[in-house]
Amino acid sequence: MTRPIRHRDESVPFSAVFGLPVEVGLGTAAAVLSLGRSTAYRLAREGSFPCPLRKVGRRYVVRTSDLMRHLHIQDVRVRHDDFEAGARFADGRADTCPDPP
Repeated sequence: MTRPIRHRDESVPFSAVFGLPVEVGLGTAAAVLSLGRSTAYRLAREGSFPCPLRKVGRRYVVRTSDLMRHLHIQDVRVRHDDFEAGARFADGRADTCPDPP
């Protein structure tokens, strides 16, 4: 019996395309969420910060994916041809569909 050929997934997460870090500090997360620093730290201490936190040593960190999820930004996987189409669009060379006859 022959096994089907599996192709390697050539897609990457949206967050990786833009070089976003896996985690950010509480100050960065607070700025993204339009929270003041002292408010963010108070919420973290109270356990009511809007995103899941974890403590690394004395620092609080937030996973970028959790932050994006809270902001309703999907961290979808992007394929190489999506990059190509985006670059053509940004350069004004977007693919256009011909008008139907």
